[in-house]
Formats: sequence, structure tokens, C-alpha cells
Amino acid sequence: MKQFLFLLIGFLTLLFEPPGLAQSTITFPRSGKVATEAYVDSVVKANRTSIGNIPVTTPPIVVTPPVVVDQVPILKPCDAGPEIRTITNITTSSLSAVFHGQNVFGITFQILSGSTVQRSGTIEPKSNTLPLTFDALPPGSYTLRLFGSTCQGMSSREFTIPIKETGAVTPAPVLTPNQQSKGNYELFMNLTGFGYEPTAPNGLHHDWPERIEAFRYEWGYGITGIRLNIRWNEWEPTPDNFTRQGLQKIIVYCRERGLKLSVLFWPWRKQGDNFIPEGHYVTGHRGKQHQFDGNTRMGSLASDVVNAKIYNAVQELSRELNTYEGAYYLSIGTATAEEFTNPVIGEGLGGPKEITGFEPVFQDGFRAFRQAKNRPYERPIISEWDGGAGLEMGNEAGKDFARFISLTLTRYFDNFTRAVKDGSGGKVLSVYSYPDAGSPQNAWYLHANFASQARTADGMFGTDGNDRWDNSRKLLVNAVNLGMGKISMNEYDPFDLSSDGYCTGINLGQLEREFEKSYSNGVQVIHLSMSYCPAEIRGMEPHLRYLSEKYIGKPYVRPNRPVTEVSITPAYWQGQEIFAPHWTGNNFLKPVDDEFWGASGRN
Repeated sequence: MKQFLFLLIGFLTLLFEPPGLAQSTITFPRSGKVATEAYVDSVVKANRTSIGNIPVTTPPIVVTPPVVVDQVPILKPCDAGPEIRTITNITTSSLSAVFHGQNVFGITFQILSGSTVQRSGTIEPKSNTLPLTFDALPPGSYTLRLFGSTCQGMSSREFTIPIKETGAVTPAPVLTPNQQSKGNYELFMNLTGFGYEPTAPNGLHHDWPERIEAFRYEWGYGITGIRLNIRWNEWEPTPDNFTRQGLQKIIVYCRERGLKLSVLFWPWRKQGDNFIPEGHYVTGHRGKQHQFDGNTRMGSLASDVVNAKIYNAVQELSRELNTYEGAYYLSIGTATAEEFTNPVIGEGLGGPKEITGFEPVFQDGFRAFRQAKNRPYERPIISEWDGGAGLEMGNEAGKDFARFISLTLTRYFDNFTRAVKDGSGGKVLSVYSYPDAGSPQNAWYLHANFASQARTADGMFGTDGNDRWDNSRKLLVNAVNLGMGKISMNEYDPFDLSSDGYCTGINLGQLEREFEKSYSNGVQVIHLSMSYCPAEIRGMEPHLRYLSEKYIGKPYVRPNRPVTEVSITPAYWQGQEIFAPHWTGNNFLKPVDDEFWGASGRN
């Protein structure tokens, strides 16, 4: 779970000895003592510089002559390969083939049309990339076949010579939302924070186009779509005045690239713009209003007035988004890190944390909630500690406040979903986005009653996991998502992939492993969140190419696993892990909230 949007996290730096380091000899002084580990380490460190300057000598390659019987060479099987991995840079007279092999020192290639060999040749590989040239062939479908010429091995792979060599990448086919929900593995890039700039030529904030285009590889885009962040005040600057032209610019941009488009609606308003009545601003238990960048405020989740205005804005946004055949989903965020929670003041911005729901309109709703149960109004108790605060749920008043918050979050999200469906005629998906799968931090966010709050969602998007050490939380949220029967989504930011900070490098091997685990466990949509640098994105190319061959853009397959029902109480009241203790790694989890509402029921 990403607690702080712009938090700088320090990691331990792991030092790996570079592969292929030349061997050398270090002479240890005769000390007359046992060589302890510390002593050996000190000598090695003292000689590290000189070791680094020793030239690396590459041993000669020894090729064993093949056995000859009756003047016909009999080749031994190759240790591995040659196995074709990818074919790129295709023209009428050339291509590049990446292959895997061991001790393959010579290769014969053939290009076939059907079963007829059209072109052939030999090449001595200098690396795992083979630049093949041949007499021009007409556009069409062909098969490349590789044979080992110094050992026995063969593989083949189909490829297509395009009709016109324009250098442009052919956009991937765009599916309807109904097809998407049934069918493809996706990889989206989130335009976190400031993504929407309606006055820009393409409707995008200037930080993002370079990153999007960095995903444009020789074989196509490594991502299948983007998720745009649109603040309410950017979409509707004045009542019923919507920046439709800005969104249409982005639709044109995505259509030209074959990228799907999703939107996070962030309900921030400029202070004093008369959209939010007095007494209806989200307010913390110490009286501070929820704000993001000094002059923005958020309307109370319990305000009927605010909910009606949000419905109107989201309905129009969904209607406009639905003009694009590649529209995918809409989600809503109330936290400063963009997920859907009971907002926490100070989260991601520093300063004391405050639990919200203390604005007059919210407290009036809580008072009515208690009176309906024939209980007197009591102000809930908030526990505080250094850097944090949480609702005290050890008494009935605290439990009732948690129940009312859950009911409020449910009504707020239901209102949002209705607007999405009404605006798009049911074509755009509604997605419930959450920061943690019922961890003890639920005492801050109070959102973990997914059974109620996410019931009308088409998909669930969990952002759990703080860093590279707890990526198993990405699979835990998947277990909850699929246990509830929703389209499963998760995300990875640079800190999840061995980064010490933004633009300091990521572990690309870990990216490939983690993404493959997510897809194979049933995640349908992975998001790249926060911010990756263009150089990091370009470095992802071989790994996303591999994942595209197996998953990205391919038909989605939901794993068949047992579903475990999990009561959210009493762990919810006690600030304990709700779902993790019931997860085996091979089951899905379905939250049950019957006991949560108590004897008097939900309302």
C-alpha cells in the first residue's frame, strides 16, 4: 500500500559481484594466526582496486570436430537451441532474430512460404541476435527456420512481411469493454498525480508523452493502455461547463496509438468555487479540512449535495469517455494516494494524521444512524501516536462509527457506479481501487468492508505492497478480487522493483518475474504506477516482449481455485490482518460482513 504519494523511501543497497569477473590471486600475509572471516574480508577489500585492474582473459573456444562416418559428419545434439525467441525489424529483404542456444557456433537459416524454401543461408552468430539479409521477398506470411550447423538442433517461427514499410507501429486491435472484461491481459501506465491538461495540444500534462512514447518498441507498444488522472475541478471548472475538448484530444492521441483509455476521477475542488457548501468539507478529528495542495478541498462523503454534483460530473465524463471505442474503466479516489478510502488528513503530505468524518454534515448523519438504533450520540474516540491516528473500535460507539463510515463509503461508491453506467449505457467499467487488503492500517482508512463497498464494481484494483520485500501482497489483493468475482487489477511502482528512488534504476529481471506471477495467478490488468523514467522504460523492452508473447494482449484465463469465505470481524475491530491469515497462496478469498453490522443490521 502506498502510504505517501511522494514519500522517499531508503533501501539497503545490495552489492553483487559482476558476472564473468576475471580470477586472480591474492597473497595473504603470514600472521601466524587463524584467518578469521573479518581478516579475509579486510584483505580482499584492500586488494579490490588492484583486482579490478587485472585484465580479463577470455578463454579460447574449443570446437570438437564432428564424428565422421563414411565421409558424412554426424553432429552431436546442441547443448541448447537454437530456439527462436523473437523476430523483429522485418523488411522485404532483412530481419533480426533473437535466439537462445548453448555452444551453437554455426547456424543455417531457411525462409519458407508454406512448405517451400524461398531463401536460405548460413551465419556464424556473434551474439544471441542474428541479423539476416536475403533477396527481397513480396509481402506475406512466412516461416523462419534455424538449424545448428555445428551441432544438431532446430526451431521455427512464423512472421509477416508488411504490405507497406512506413516505419509506423500497427496499433493493436481495440476491444469493446464487454470483450475486455472477458478477454485480455492488459498492462496500463498510470499518469499519476497531474495527468490531464485540457489546454495542451494532446490534452496531456507535459511530463507524460515522453514516457508513453518510450514504450513504443520495434514490435509495438509495450503497454496496452493508460490510466488518466482527472480532477473534478479540471473536468468541470464551473457548473455544467465540462472540458470535453481536452478529453477528446487524449482520445485522438490514444486512438492513433491503439491504446486503451481509463480514467481516475479525483473529486478535488478549488476552495471557494461554490461547489461545496460550508459544513460539507471533509474535516479531521482536530478540525483541519482535507486538502491536497493548499487551495483544494474535498466534499464530504456523507453529503447528499456533493454526491448529486459528483453524479452529474461522472455521468458526463463517462458519456464523453464512451465516445472512444477503446474506453476501458472509470475509478474514483478519495485518498491523497488516489485510492478509495475514508480520507486521512496529512497522509502523504506530512504533519499529524487526522481521521476524517468530523465535518458537521457527516456527524449529523452519524447522529441519525445512532438514533435509528435507539442509541445516544457519542463523539467517537481517536487514538493517536507519533505519525499516526486511528479510530478506537473497542466500544460500541467506535464500532457504530466504523459501521457508518462503511455505509457512507458504500453509498458514495454506489452513486459513482450509477453515474458510470448511466453515462456510458453500461459499456464503461466501474472499478473499486483500494490501498491495502485488510491490514492493521485499516484503523486509518476504514475501507476494508469490501463485501459492501465494492459490491457494484466491475473490477477491483488493489495497490497493496510498500516495496520489493512484500510483493506477495500483490497476489493477496488478487485473491480478494477474484474471490469477489471481479476483474482483478494490481500495480507496481519503482519501489516495488528494487529502486532506491525515482530514476535510480529498477531490477528488470524482478519486473519480469513479478509480472509473470501476477498474470499466472489471475491478475488481468497490471498498472505501472507513480513514475518510471524513459530510460527505465526503454530497458523494459525484452522483458515486456517476453510477457507479450505469453500474456499481454492475449486471452485472459481465470485460474480455477477454491474460494474461502472470510468474516471481516473480529479482526476488523481489533486492528488485525483480516484476509492474510486465510490465504494459502492457492485459494481466493470472499469477504463476508454479516457479523460486522451487529444485531440491528446494516441500516
